[in-house]
This record gives sequence, structure tokens and C-alpha cells, in this order.
Amino acid sequence: MSKATQALREIPPPLKSFGGAKPPYPDWLNRLLAVSSETGVVEVDGAAIAWKAWGDRGKPGVMLVHGGVAHKQWWDALAPAFIENRRVAAIDLSGMGDSGHRDVYRMPLYAQEVRAVAEAAGLFETGKPFLAGHSFGGFVAMVAAMEFGDELAGAIILDSPVRPPDEQRSSSPPQRGGKVYADMATPIARFRLLPPQPCEQVAVVDHIARNSLKAVEGGYSWKFDVNLWAKLEYQRRDPDVLRDTAKCPLAFFRGADTTLVTDEIWSFMAKTFGADTPMISIPEAQHHLILDQPLAVASALETLMQSGWGQR
Repeated sequence: MSKATQALREIPPPLKSFGGAKPPYPDWLNRLLAVSSETGVVEVDGAAIAWKAWGDRGKPGVMLVHGGVAHKQWWDALAPAFIENRRVAAIDLSGMGDSGHRDVYRMPLYAQEVRAVAEAAGLFETGKPFLAGHSFGGFVAMVAAMEFGDELAGAIILDSPVRPPDEQRSSSPPQRGGKVYADMATPIARFRLLPPQPCEQVAVVDHIARNSLKAVEGGYSWKFDVNLWAKLEYQRRDPDVLRDTAKCPLAFFRGADTTLVTDEIWSFMAKTFGADTPMISIPEAQHHLILDQPLAVASALETLMQSGWGQR
């Protein structure tokens, strides 16, 4: 194990010091969480897919896709910040959040789920919506860009590393979850971001952690399918294939201090996708940039979408 990896593992869980108690929520976050939203469920290939939306139907659409073993509430501190001009929807991918589980998970099927939620939430009512995905959700967004990108204004990838083919990950992440806790306080105090990192927005993390649990016999457990990664069939595409077959413009964001999208990888991505592809680093943010700097990310997304990019 490298010293860098060991150092990451030694980072304490962001909520540990609160012992499961709810930290103070800042006024800006309380205002965003109080914004009214709509929820729904759509069936895709036998699984119930849950979604949430903010803003009025009939406005230009934005579709948000969370990261691995995450859920739609990861966007709660960001999505309501730009609904003045947008209809914004967030999905729970199958095997995660409040959506159903599957025997096998496939990336093209995840893209179908995204398309179905965008339709159900009314994002196509005024033309082509934008799509944004964080981490694992960024890879889902890339597949969606190849599968039905001609129906999208553009796909925005948030801190998802696009590596050379010989450096791409060939194994699944380790299995996690499955334990039943007698109370909510214990798992909330143990809630950890992956990859591990500190996060000053502890109230945002607390909100996410509380919405990551479900009541089960004997107590509480995490919502996601504990066998998700073992059941996922996914081989990452050659970056040149993604570049050449995406049916909509792509843009890439990263946290300026991320440990995943390193400067070397970022340079490779810029070279691969060309000078016309927006490449935006969010200051004072790590991999979980939508938690570290949710308002900055919302502002950057809105600025990009208003710039005329993605209108081909």
C-alpha cells in the first residue's frame, strides 16, 4: 500500500465527531432543502426507477446522475440553486437509492433508465436537455451520449477519469454494505466518502447519509445493493471511441484538488477530446465537488449551459 493510499484511509469519517447527531445546517442549505420538488417512479426493464425533480415543467431540462452507491439526494444542495431557468431532475439508478435491484446491471441499461426518467420528468418538453453525471454517473452519462446523445444538448462529466486504455480499471470495486445497525446514529457517524476525503460541508454530508439508510428488520441498513459491483457488467470504452461516437458535445469538470482526475489524466483528456471541449476545474474541491462546492458547481453548470455550448 502506498503512503498516499494509507493517508487517505486514515482520514476520519466526516461525521464521526458528531456521533450520529445532526450538525447545524447553514441557512443557505435549509433554503435549498425547502424548495418544493416532485417525485415519481418509472419502470425500466422490470425495475422501478425512482426520480426527483425541481422547477417548472416547460423550462429547459437538466438531467443529473449520481455516483456509485449514491442516490438522487446527493444533488439536493445543488439542483435547486439553478431552477429559475431550468427544470432539473435527478435519478436513483437501479441498485441504488430507492430504485429496484437487478440480477445484472449493465451500462446501456443505465442509459435507458436515464432516458426514461428524463421523459417522465418532462425534460424533453422544450427541446434537448443537458445531462450531467458525477463519478460513476459520469461514465453513465458517457454511455448515454453514445446511445441517445442526438436527443441531448450536451453531456457534462464531473470528476470521472478518462484514462488511456492500458490504464483503465479492470476489476470491480470491493463489495460494501450489508450490515444491519440497531440505530441510525452508528452508521451516520461511520458514513465515509469514497474515495475518502475530508469535507467541510458536514451538513450536506449529513443530509446525504440520512437519506442513504432504510429501515429493515432489526434496525437500519444502507439502501444500495450490496452485490452491485459483482453484478455489474461494464468494460470501459477506448477514449477515442467515446470521442468519435458521442452524439452530443461533451464537457468535463473536476475538483481542482481531486485525487482521481490527476493533472496527468486531465492533460490526457484535454488532448484526447480537443480544444473545443470545455475543461473546467472547480477551486477548493476534491473528487466530491458537488458536496465540497455545490453552489460553485451549480453556477459553473449554469454559465456553461447559457454560453451557447452544446447547441449543435
